[in-house]
Amino acid sequence: MERQTERRNHFLFFLILLGLSAGLLSACKKTNYERVEKERETGASISIRNFKREAYDQDGKLQWELKAEESYVYVNENKTIFYKIDFDQFENGKFKSKLLGEKGEINHKTRLMKLEGKIFLRTDDNKILTAKQIEYNMDTKKLESNSEVTVSADGTTIHGVGLRADKDLNKFTILRPSAITQGGTNPLKAAGSK
Repeated sequence: MERQTERRNHFLFFLILLGLSAGLLSACKKTNYERVEKERETGASISIRNFKREAYDQDGKLQWELKAEESYVYVNENKTIFYKIDFDQFENGKFKSKLLGEKGEINHKTRLMKLEGKIFLRTDDNKILTAKQIEYNMDTKKLESNSEVTVSADGTTIHGVGLRADKDLNKFTILRPSAITQGGTNPLKAAGSK
């Protein structure tokens, strides 16, 4: 009799657990993941949506932050392709520049970032560069372009083709200038000089 009562109690306990777990499972929401049918790039080893990566120096201060709407990693080719790039650079933890581009490619061996499309660079002292194509060397921190560029600073705007510059636009050369609209101070004057 005791054994039968014990079995009945075990069976009731099992039914109660089953009812509780069924109630918990029905309360859980099913997540519907959307599959992207048409990726912009093919043959990538990895594709990531809403990509974000940060780099810090040895003191733990933020050096740069790279965000992209989509990224495609090609492991065998040692490159990554990004769409809708948002690249912020910092010095001693403080904002120095923002670089935006429609499409970019980073070659991990040469450490070159090539951007194309509508490119926009703004520095912490409000110098602005726009271009259709630009190359950024992550080691030397130099910008180069052979396309049409516009540099604006303190009311003066210079248009031309081709650019060689540092990342802060403190020192730059427009290879073939075509127009200068002046107002404010001269953006070509050396940083810090009066």
